[in-house]
Amino acid sequence: MRLRTTGLFVWLAASVALGASAARPTFEDLVANLKSPNAKTRQEAAAELGKSGRTDAVAPLAALVRDPEWRVRVEVVKALTDLRDRGAVPALVVSLGDGDARIREAALGALVDLHAEVERAGTVPRFLRTFADEHERHSLPVTVRVDPTVYAGIQAMLGDAEIPLRESAAYALGILDGRSTLPALATALQDVAPEVRGAAATAIGKVGTANEGRALIPLLSDPASDVRSRTLRAIGVLQVRDAAPVLRQMLEQKLSREASLRVLESLSRLADPAQAELFRSLAQDPDLERRKLAVEGLARVADGTMIAAFKKDFQRESSETLRLALAFALVRLGDRAFVDSIVLALPSRATGDRCRAYLLELGRDLLNDLYPYLNDPEPEVRAALSDVLALIGDPDAIARLTPLISDPSPKVADRANRAVERLRSIQSVAQGGPTR
Repeated sequence: MRLRTTGLFVWLAASVALGASAARPTFEDLVANLKSPNAKTRQEAAAELGKSGRTDAVAPLAALVRDPEWRVRVEVVKALTDLRDRGAVPALVVSLGDGDARIREAALGALVDLHAEVERAGTVPRFLRTFADEHERHSLPVTVRVDPTVYAGIQAMLGDAEIPLRESAAYALGILDGRSTLPALATALQDVAPEVRGAAATAIGKVGTANEGRALIPLLSDPASDVRSRTLRAIGVLQVRDAAPVLRQMLEQKLSREASLRVLESLSRLADPAQAELFRSLAQDPDLERRKLAVEGLARVADGTMIAAFKKDFQRESSETLRLALAFALVRLGDRAFVDSIVLALPSRATGDRCRAYLLELGRDLLNDLYPYLNDPEPEVRAALSDVLALIGDPDAIARLTPLISDPSPKVADRANRAVERLRSIQSVAQGGPTR
């Protein structure tokens, strides 16, 4: 009797397993279901194929980007996004022109994900706005190339009926190094929606030059404060010296402290010798932030007459923020001894970002002064400097960073390894190597 019972249990278990197997469609079944006359079946098949991780699902999914049912088209774009394969790019470009705004938005987000190689969090408009603000210049990896059809498709969205999509398209063009679309972005500066004007200004700041930046000057009097703020940042990044007279006029107006500082920051980044007298007058201003910006401005106009005063101020200054600005100025004016203060502050949560920005601005000319710090006894310094060298992007640093891949600190080893791989990619591209 016990043997009969055991046999029955085995038979039942096998039957259940076979039933479950039969109920679970194979990959081939899912591909076949994409051709089903039932829209719900096509939708469900697309969703499952997106989870499959199989790049050979891209082609059958791409065939449905013009499906008559919008729910199917949405699921197809989601699936192509999840598969993260650039073979999906032509299909996603088609979806940029879909009649449903939700699908256009999803396709735009997918194309940024695929090319900028980031993991998106939140809605597409919020993600693009946040991601655009994290970097002053474009965010395209050095080995990635964008097909011209992608730029053309996104550029067409600058004329979309939906304001959020026009705004997102402008951000996307900046993120993806869409310099070929600069004329269209300049036209978008006249958009009726302030969100679009601001996004276009940000995008021009990412991919343009001082020449294209001249088109931003009229937006300094835009009625929308966010547009003015984005324009000020872009003008500073591009060093649009033609904007200096307008910026000086703005400083003479009754602005809030925050607005005044934004104007002064933009002015300080122009490296305009005509502003040296203004910066000298502000170098002892009671407002700490204004003093910092004045010191940075004097560094950029190469006012060597300030070296002695800066050294004295550095010795007496209690504010770490201002001391670092003085160190940056002194290094920029030729005294490399003050590199020490900037590099050793890289690991600081309070000042690390500022120090990294200073070193990146000082650039390749500083490399020989930075290499000795790869032997610093503090692992946090070695790790942070590895990141900086990767961002400076000179392949000559590979030989200096390679020994750190065997560093006793796992953090240093990982960061050095990533830096070396990035620099090798830059080197490969410079030598005509493959891109993705």
